[in-house]
Order: sequence, then structure tokens, then C-alpha cells
Amino acid sequence: MKKIASIICLLILALSFDVAKAQEPATIKVKREQNLVKIYFDNSDYKLIPIDRFGNQKENEVKSYKLWIKGIDQPFLGYKNSLSSEMVQALKKLKKATKIFFTEINVMDDSNHLINLPDVYEVWFPDCKNCGNKASKR
Repeated sequence: MKKIASIICLLILALSFDVAKAQEPATIKVKREQNLVKIYFDNSDYKLIPIDRFGNQKENEVKSYKLWIKGIDQPFLGYKNSLSSEMVQALKKLKKATKIFFTEINVMDDSNHLINLPDVYEVWFPDCKNCGNKASKR
């Protein structure tokens, strides 16, 4: 009886090693979270500021983007954080509130990899001097 019990114990022990060995993964895949998650448009300095996943502003370089202004069919191409003089002039010429879109935004991350960030939709409000001087009705 003792021999049968010891054989059963050895058999169970041998099978448990095979089962444990079969459940090990061949490789472990780690997904790296990217640090930069979005872009903020600073309308006072006319520049794009990358924001990390914790909400902090970063000084990463914006490599390229397209600025679309509603009512203008052609996009403006930008290649750095600040808007070009052509873009600023087009924005300052606007007479009423207009939607603007930054699309295809590419930014260099801390490890010098190019990251594609989500689009930015803003409403541009012109300076009051561009608004028509309408007589107020009282």
C-alpha cells in the first residue's frame, strides 16, 4: 500500500511540474506609455505647447502640423512651436469668432522619437479693434 501511495505521489509531483511549465509565457510584452498626450494652443504667445500625461507643460519640439482656419480652403503648414508670421496675419485679419483646427501634429519626445498627437480644435476670437464699430441701441 505504501508503494502505491508513493508511486501516486511521484506521478502527481511529475505532472504538476509539467503543468506549471506549460503555463509560463514565452515572452513578456511591455507597452510603454508615451509621456506626451496632447497639445495646448497658447493664443497670447501664438504657440503650441506639448502637455504630458500628468498635465504639465513641456518644452518638446513640435516638428510639424497643419493649421486650418474655417473659411480658408488651404491649410497653413507649421514646422516649429510658434506660429509663422503668415498664420498670425491670417488670424489677425479675422473679423468674427472662427473655428481653427491644428491637425497632423508631430512632436519629438524625450527619447527623440516622433509622436503623432491628437488634433486640437479651438475658437479664435479676434481683437475688438477688428470688430465693426456698431452704434449701440439704447
